[in-house]
Amino acid sequence: MNPFVSGCAVSRAFVALVCSGFGLLAQPLTPSLTEGATFELAGTTATVLKVDALPWVESEYTRRFRFDSADNPKLRELRQRYQLEAVVAPGRDEFDRQVLLLDWVHHRFTRFGRPTAEARGALEILEAVEEGHTFFCSQYAHVFVSAAASLGWVDRVLALRRHQDPPGGGSSEHSTTEIWSNQHRKWVMMDPTAKLFIEKDGMPLNAWEIRQEWFHRAGRDLVFVVGKERQRYRKSDLPIWLGRFAGFGDLTVPADELDKYGFIGFIPNTDLMDSGLDYANMFIVRDALCDGTRWHVRDAPANPATDPYFPIHQAAVTLTPAGDTLGVGLQTLTPNFQTYEIRVDGGPWRPTGDRYDWRIKPGVHRLQARAVNQFGVAGPASTVVIQR
Repeated sequence: MNPFVSGCAVSRAFVALVCSGFGLLAQPLTPSLTEGATFELAGTTATVLKVDALPWVESEYTRRFRFDSADNPKLRELRQRYQLEAVVAPGRDEFDRQVLLLDWVHHRFTRFGRPTAEARGALEILEAVEEGHTFFCSQYAHVFVSAAASLGWVDRVLALRRHQDPPGGGSSEHSTTEIWSNQHRKWVMMDPTAKLFIEKDGMPLNAWEIRQEWFHRAGRDLVFVVGKERQRYRKSDLPIWLGRFAGFGDLTVPADELDKYGFIGFIPNTDLMDSGLDYANMFIVRDALCDGTRWHVRDAPANPATDPYFPIHQAAVTLTPAGDTLGVGLQTLTPNFQTYEIRVDGGPWRPTGDRYDWRIKPGVHRLQARAVNQFGVAGPASTVVIQR
């Protein structure tokens, strides 16, 4: 078996099955009852008061992605050798733990600059760091992606390029990442080189959102959050000093750093310790802002705010009346999927298949569903509230 397609979610409700490393893709389930719908249930009337669930999405962009396998022994070695579970254990919640991992990766690198060793993948890079070798942003990103994968999170590499060549030279490209946050139910940019994520109104942003705020709203509402201490800066505070490295000088977040979000390239694989970056299937976002600057020629999504930002680790819900029960169908795009879990009216979480027959007594009742991967990481909970 190909190790990168293990752990697929098998659903008896699925048709047109295509295994793609994160679950079985299918045609949509039977049309679902929506919020506000009224239906017959065992001779009485019931109403759907609430449906709060991320959708299941299949597109040409979801099909490009290949995720690392829970069975990959290199992930286990990385997690155990560097005690990554202990690194993130102090976190108050999932996002805090992801920030702790981001900070840890940043501080593993003791020298910064052009690579002085040919190291492929997180294990080799970290060994070379311990031998005194120099690396830069690409290797930071590689280590963070695989460290996250070893803990059951999905992080992906982004290749960035300025919308215009910088006057007087200087850096024009950068590698960063986006991690899937179950807590925030979205992709979030995390830059391990700068131990940085960016917020607006307290919500961490993805790369496209950052791009829009920077170029179209002058970055006035952006908050740059640095390190596990969560030090916060505004645009007016740039540059942000990060450290001094022998042979390189000061590493900073310069005042024009976000100009590198002019082009965004999405690298559609996370199995970096085995395969390297899949540039062949990379897709990019660009628009008139980029006119006059040459970069990679790749497919560009028609809807850059949504096409690259498909949800994962969800429990998409379909509601179908069936006699005296309400059938709850579940779909997910979860790398290394293990099981669904449901709970009713605040009871304990219990494993279930891709369909749950919900027997609803008179009154108002709540059902929650979530997907759990082979690392034991639970996705965001979907919620359905019914009144009978």
